[in-house]
Amino acid sequence: MAEADLIPLPPREAIAAFKARGGQLAPTFSWEDAWQEDHARSFTVAKSTGFDILNDIYSSLEEALKEGKTVRDFAKDLTPVLQAKGWWGKKSVTDPLTGAIDEVQLGSPRRLQTIFDTNMRVSYATGHWAQFERSKALRPYLRYVAIMDGRTRPAHAARHNVCLPVDDPYWDHWAPPCGWRCRCTLQSLSQRDVDRMGSTLKRVPPPLDMQSYVNKRTGVIEQIPAGIDPGWGYNPGKAGWKAASLADPLAGAPPQLAAARIADKTWPVRALATEFSQWFDQAAAGAPLSRSMWTVGAIDQATLDGLTARGVAPRTGAITIQMQVVQHMMRAAKAAAGKTVPTDFLRELPLTLSQAKAVLLDKQDPALVYVFDVPGDARLGKLVVRVNFQSGSRDTAGIKRQVVSNEVRTAGMVQLADLANTGAYEILSGSL
Repeated sequence: MAEADLIPLPPREAIAAFKARGGQLAPTFSWEDAWQEDHARSFTVAKSTGFDILNDIYSSLEEALKEGKTVRDFAKDLTPVLQAKGWWGKKSVTDPLTGAIDEVQLGSPRRLQTIFDTNMRVSYATGHWAQFERSKALRPYLRYVAIMDGRTRPAHAARHNVCLPVDDPYWDHWAPPCGWRCRCTLQSLSQRDVDRMGSTLKRVPPPLDMQSYVNKRTGVIEQIPAGIDPGWGYNPGKAGWKAASLADPLAGAPPQLAAARIADKTWPVRALATEFSQWFDQAAAGAPLSRSMWTVGAIDQATLDGLTARGVAPRTGAITIQMQVVQHMMRAAKAAAGKTVPTDFLRELPLTLSQAKAVLLDKQDPALVYVFDVPGDARLGKLVVRVNFQSGSRDTAGIKRQVVSNEVRTAGMVQLADLANTGAYEILSGSL
C-alpha cells in the first residue's frame, strides 16, 4: 500500500471563533480597558489607541491560525509592518483617559509573543467549548489538566485532575486559560473514562476563594478568584462560544461555526422544523409575529468551500427567510396550483434545506440554488438563497434593524435538464 501524505486540517471552530471577534476592532490604551467577556465580542491590543495597526495584527493572527504558523513566523511577517507604522519600541504617548503623557512599550518581540500566545489559546478554548457543548450528552464531564513540570502556578497545579460536569458553575471561573501564558487545558470525559480513572480524579475542587481587585481604569472593584490573573476570572471558551452563538444558535454565527453546528448529529433539525412551521403558518396568515425573520439553517461546509474557491465570502453562516417572502410564496402557490413547490416543503424549510440533494451556484445571477426531490413529480423543487443579502428585520424586542444574511428569496419547480445542460450552474455540493 502506498504511503499517504497526511495534511493536518485547520482548526475550523477556533478560526470561526476568532473571526467572530474580528467584526469589532476596538483600540485600547490599557489592558484594563477591555475586561474579561469584552474580549469575546471584540478584538483589541493594549496601547493600540492612536495607531492604525489593529487590522494588521488581527489579519496576521487569522492567517497564522489558518495556516498553522508559529510565533516566529507571525513575528517575522508582522514586525516590519508595525515598525513602518511607528508602533515599535518605547514611545511617549497620550493616555486618552487621563490626558497624561506616558512613556510606554509598544511593539517588541516579547509583546508579539504575548499577543500570539493569548489569542491562540483563547481561540482554541472557544473551539473546544463548542465541542464540549455538542458532545456533553456522551461526554458529560470535564477534567482540568495542568502541565505538571514545575513551572505551573501552584493554584493551577492544585486543580489538576479536577473533574466536574460540563454545566458545573465552577467552570465559569476556573476554565483555562486562567492567566497570561497559562498552559492548562480542559479535557472532556465520558462516564466510562471517569470510572476508569477512578481515584485519580478530584470530584471536589479546591475552594473558590474570591479576592478584590481595583480596575485602575474604571475604578470598579472586581471580584476575581484567588490564583487567577486579573482579567482572566471568567470562562474564555464559553464566553466566546456564547458571543458567536448570540440569541439564536445560528443567527450571526460565523460561517465555519454554523456549518459545524448543523453537521453535528445532535443538531435538532426536526424540532427546528416543527417550531418553524408554526411561525410559517402565522406569517402566511398575516397574523402578528414576534419577529419578522426566522433562521432556518446554515450553509454546509462543502458549499462554503465551493464558495471560497470562487471568491465568495459569506459574512454569516445563517440561512434566513422573511415574513414577506413567506406571504409572497403562498400567494404564488394559490395563483399557480400544481406549478409551485408543495406547501409541506416550505412549512418544514429547515428539513427541506438539510435534505437537499445538491446545492448549485447560479453563475448568471449569483445565488445559491438548493434542489430537492418532490415525490410524484418528475421535476425538482428549488429554493433560491441570496448570499450576503441585506434587509430590514424586526427582532423579538420589536426593534427594527438592518441584517445581512443568506436569505431564501424564491421557491419553484425546475426540470433537471434546465439545471444540468445549460452551463449556467455549478454544483457546489451533492449531486443531481
